[in-house]
Amino acid sequence: MKTILKIIGGIILGFVALGIIGIVFVGTCMPSPPEPVTPTPEPLPAPTQEEPSGSIIRDLAYVLTMSSLYSDDADPDYEGSLIYIFWLDTESKPIHFRNIPVLVSVELFVSKPTLTPTEKDIVRSVYKGEVQIDNSTSNIRIPFEDIEVNPNVDGCWGLSKVTVHTPQQGDFSSELEYITLCESD
Repeated sequence: MKTILKIIGGIILGFVALGIIGIVFVGTCMPSPPEPVTPTPEPLPAPTQEEPSGSIIRDLAYVLTMSSLYSDDADPDYEGSLIYIFWLDTESKPIHFRNIPVLVSVELFVSKPTLTPTEKDIVRSVYKGEVQIDNSTSNIRIPFEDIEVNPNVDGCWGLSKVTVHTPQQGDFSSELEYITLCESD
């Protein structure tokens, strides 16, 4: 019986050795895989540009706004809300401009909680301000201490109305967008 076990053990050992030799041989004969290629992104169409020539923002059809929070320092607390303005043409393509003075009016409201806010959901105004910008990449920061809201009564979510007053093209507004009014836990 010991002899049979030695023979079986030798056969198994032989197969294992052949397997290892085969793997090494195949590995050295196989071509190495090609280096990974990072795909080159397709170039996006260039957004329309407005050179500093007069005070018309070429092709401006409407504006949209979105908000987030901002922090000015290393602590984890947010200092206020940040409003992004998106300048768009009739095809919803971004428009860029510089050196054109634009007055931006911002009003923030406490509102009733709803999925699709309307004017009737507004409870009261908690902030009103204006800022002068001169390019399409400017964002607007509103510190929480400038917003007159009581988190225990009003909550920390509200609505914004942002109106840009262009020198020659009139006003464009983005209304009833959600915004954070105060820091919440």
